[in-house]
Amino acid sequence: MGPPGIDALFPGGLSVDEALRVLGPVAVYALGMAIYAVFIFRFYRFIAARDIFNLDFSKHDNSSIPALRDLLHLIGYILKYVILFPAFAFFWFAVLTLMLSFLSEGRDMSNILLIALATVSTIRVCAYYDEDLSRDLAKILPFAVLAIFLIDTSFFNVEASLEVLRQARGLSETIFYYLAFLVALEFGLRFVYGMFRAVFPAKKEETRGRQEDGGRNPAEAPTASDN
Repeated sequence: MGPPGIDALFPGGLSVDEALRVLGPVAVYALGMAIYAVFIFRFYRFIAARDIFNLDFSKHDNSSIPALRDLLHLIGYILKYVILFPAFAFFWFAVLTLMLSFLSEGRDMSNILLIALATVSTIRVCAYYDEDLSRDLAKILPFAVLAIFLIDTSFFNVEASLEVLRQARGLSETIFYYLAFLVALEFGLRFVYGMFRAVFPAKKEETRGRQEDGGRNPAEAPTASDN
């Protein structure tokens, strides 16, 4: 008995239009998930870093005028933590609020804002203790949203979530207070961290050594026998 014909294998027939109809949603889902994953990858690594800005004015320290060096340091500090950090803090806060609104359609907006603030604050506190811990915390919520979407797409009600977000219009004072808290928290964390580095300089040198060695353990550092 010979092999079955094409008609027997594909009784409905093959066509380019049908292939496009079937594969179109796959392409949309794959592209959307890839964009989301890349955004979250960049987002959580940024928010979880202790030193979130790479602006460095130390290269201008060659100046022979001490007052100029101090002025440049002051300008850099103000630029990073008085101007840039509040802007990025608002962005983090807004992103987490948006995610929580999709996860908590029936929850009051004030509670969502509170949870978003607590999440960002916890990530920033942990960043000064251990950046690996803060990175783990920063990616839990975004990837939880993706996991829920993959399991049950009907869980998300865009209209209901947008209705929850509209409640933020009447909470502008609360949002301002929350952002002021984030900025004050960051200043406090940097102050405590600076005091800790001043009291325990050995810890500072150990951290610098790990960074210069590519983040490897001292036990993993190359030896003469490796060459």
